[in-house]
Amino acid sequence: MSYFLSLKVVIILILAAASGSLGGVAYYYQTRTANLDSQVSTLSNNASSLNDQIAALKADIANLTSQISRLQLINSQLNQTYLRIQSLEAQVIAANTQLQSLETQLSDEIGKVQSLESSFNTQLNTLNAELAQDQAEIAQLQTQISQLQTQLQQSSGLCLSGKTITIGELLDLSDGLSIQGIRARDSSLIAINDINNFLSSAGCTLKFVVSVTDYALDYSKVIGDLQAFDFQGIQVVVGPINAGAINAILPYADSHHIVLISPDVTSIALAIPNDYLFRTAPNDRWQGMADARMARAEGATKLVIVQRHDTYGDSLANATASDFKYLAGNSGIVDTGGCVGSDTVCVIQYDPSITDFTTTIAALNNAFNALNATATNRVAIDAISFEEFTQIIYQVSLQVPSLLNGRLPGAGAGSTSMWTGTHGEAQDTVISSDSTSGPLVSKIRLPSTTYSFLNNTKTERLYAAFSNTYPGNICDLFCRGAYDDVWLAALATLQVGSYDGTRIQAVMLTVADNYYGVTGWTQLEPSGDRVAAIYEIWKVVTPSGGTPTWVYAGSWDATTNSLVGFNPY
Repeated sequence: MSYFLSLKVVIILILAAASGSLGGVAYYYQTRTANLDSQVSTLSNNASSLNDQIAALKADIANLTSQISRLQLINSQLNQTYLRIQSLEAQVIAANTQLQSLETQLSDEIGKVQSLESSFNTQLNTLNAELAQDQAEIAQLQTQISQLQTQLQQSSGLCLSGKTITIGELLDLSDGLSIQGIRARDSSLIAINDINNFLSSAGCTLKFVVSVTDYALDYSKVIGDLQAFDFQGIQVVVGPINAGAINAILPYADSHHIVLISPDVTSIALAIPNDYLFRTAPNDRWQGMADARMARAEGATKLVIVQRHDTYGDSLANATASDFKYLAGNSGIVDTGGCVGSDTVCVIQYDPSITDFTTTIAALNNAFNALNATATNRVAIDAISFEEFTQIIYQVSLQVPSLLNGRLPGAGAGSTSMWTGTHGEAQDTVISSDSTSGPLVSKIRLPSTTYSFLNNTKTERLYAAFSNTYPGNICDLFCRGAYDDVWLAALATLQVGSYDGTRIQAVMLTVADNYYGVTGWTQLEPSGDRVAAIYEIWKVVTPSGGTPTWVYAGSWDATTNSLVGFNPY
C-alpha cells in the first residue's frame, strides 16, 4: 500500500509542477483529509453500530443459551415423564393381566362352585334314589321273607325232614375259564352257608350242600359228569359256564329232567322255551349290540371278528356282525368265507382246542388288510375268546406286530386301539397278569363288555364276605351269578316241597321273577334267559409303577341302546 501511495504523491507533484500551482496541491490534500475524516467518522459510526449489534447478538446468544438450558431441563423432565408414563403403562398392562387372571380365577371358582353345587345336587339325588332303592329293597326283602316263611310252612315236611340235599356244580377249575370257575365255586359255598343259616333260624332241620366237579372245558367229560350227578339223585345243577358244554349235555338234562342253572352262558342258540336250562345272564343278542356299538363309537366303519368256533363264539359273532352291519347302514356283507374290500364284516374262526394260532393270525392279517384298503384306519378287531387270548396276542406281537399299533379315530381324547373284547376276556386276571400278554393287552387296552347290574345291599354283603373268606380274590360276574343260582335252586326246591327236577323246572320262572338277589331281580324271559339291563366295559391299563390291571371303562344301557361314560383310552 505504501508503494502505491508514494507513486500517487510523485504523480501529484509532477502535475502540480506542470500546472505551476502549489495551492492546488494544498486544496487537494484538504479535500482528501475531509473525505478521510468523513470516512473515519462513518467507520467509527459503523464500528459503534457493529458493537451495538455484537452486544445485541451477545445478548441474544445469552438469551438463547438460557432458553436452551431451559429447553434441556424441560426435555430432561419430559424424558423422565415419558419414562414414568412407560412405567405406568407397564403397570396398567400388568394390572390388566392380573385383573384378567383374577377374572379367570373368579370364573373358575364360580365354575367350581357351580360344579360342586351340581355334584351336591347329583349326590343328593343319588342318595335320595339310593334311599328309595333301600326302602324298596326293605319292602322286597320283607315280601321275600314272607314268601319264604310261607314256602317253609307249605313244605314243613321237607323243612323238618332233616335231609341234606345236594346241588351239583359243573365248573371249569383248570382250563380256559378256571379263574371264573373258581370264583363261582367259592361264592357258592358262601351261598350254601347263608341258606343253611336261614333255614336254621326258621327252625328247619333241612340242609343243602354243593358237589363241585371240574369238567375242564372237556365236552366229552362233562356228559359223564352230569350222568354221575344223575346217578347220585342230584336234580339241580349250577353250570356249566360255557355254551359248548351246555350244548353237549342239554339233551340229556331235558330227557332226564335235570334242571341246569348257568350264571354266564349267553349263546342265542340256547334260548329255547320250556327246556331245562335257565340262565341268569342275558343271551348274546344283547351283547352283540353292545360290542357293535362300542366299535362304532371308536370310529370303526368295518370290523374283523376273530372267534372261537364253538356255540358261544358262533352265537356272539353272528349277533355282533349283524348288529354292526345294521349300525353301518346295512351296507356291504358279512363274510365268513374269506374277505374282500367291499365287505363290512369279516369273520375269522379258530378251533378252541389249538394252541398254535399262526394260521388264524395270517387269516386275520389278510382280512384286516383287505378291509383297511377301502377304509383306512377305520377297521376294528373284535376278539371273542377265553384265556387262549394270551397266546393269540403274544403270537400277533411276534408275527404281525403292526396289528398292535393300528389306531381308530376315537372320540374326545383322541385315537384309540382298534382291538375290542367280550365277556370271555373281561376281568380275567390270567389275561392281564400274564408276564407276556399282560403288557401287550395293556397296550391295546382291549375294552371288553360283560353284562352287569346295579349293586344293592346284598351285593355289598357278598363282596365283604368274599373278600374276608378269600383275600386277594375278587367277586366277578360268575361269582355273583353263581351265588344267586344256588339260592334259586334252594328256593325252587322249597317252593315245590320236594327235590324233584320236573316240578322244579315248572316253577323256576315264577321263583326267579320273585327273587331279589345280589344281582337284583332275577327276572327271566320265556326262554329262561335273564332280562338284560346294562353291560359294563372293562379295559386293561398299567398304573405308574404297577402291573397290568382291569379297570372300569364305562357301560352300555340296554334300555336306551347307548354307551354311558365310555372311556377306551
